[in-house]
Amino acid sequence: MTIKGDLYRNQKAIQINKKRNPIDFYDVRIGDIFKIDLLAACRNLKESSLKIYLYLLSNQDGYIGGLSSADVCAQTGISESSFRRGMQELIDKKYLINQQEAVYDKQGRSAPLYAFNAWSN
Repeated sequence: MTIKGDLYRNQKAIQINKKRNPIDFYDVRIGDIFKIDLLAACRNLKESSLKIYLYLLSNQDGYIGGLSSADVCAQTGISESSFRRGMQELIDKKYLINQQEAVYDKQGRSAPLYAFNAWSN
């Protein structure tokens, strides 16, 4: 799969997934995501992980692109070390799932593809 933007060394490619089927009648959407998913993330994630989660939510559903640690840090105010710990927590808690495939940019550079889910699996 080829993406529009450029990939850089040590980047992960992220595919944003916000939509899922409602669990029950009380499962209310807030914009693109469900209220229950957002509140669960608030309870389950540490501050830096939650900031990365919210940064990823700011992308359009279905978007695939390289995740720049420099951009996330600049936009959210977290440090590089907080970014690394936050990303690991998102992986550990199944918000980010390695898809065991790579994506490529127009120059042929590759990055591992991770699916970001607004809900934890």
